[in-house]
Amino acid sequence: MGLFSLYKNKEYGYRYIYYDPKKEEKKEREKQRAMEEGTIAYEPTLKRGVFREMANKNKNFRLEQMRKSNIRLAIILIIMLTFLYLIIR
Repeated sequence: MGLFSLYKNKEYGYRYIYYDPKKEEKKEREKQRAMEEGTIAYEPTLKRGVFREMANKNKNFRLEQMRKSNIRLAIILIIMLTFLYLIIR
């Protein structure tokens, strides 16, 4: 086997993350206390329907760009056919 160099598989080096349930509970209690006192007002960053609105907006933009491209292509084709007609005639 010295004639061919075979590649070895890459090893996946999983790094263990220490999970402390007491620390998580403490953070949750602090967050609840802060919300009850009113120091932190929870506002979700994503609102319902945002992804659908963005998808529709992107779809409309794409359709508009394709329409413009098709119009340009038709105009260029008409101009080229006109020149070809004049050259042949």
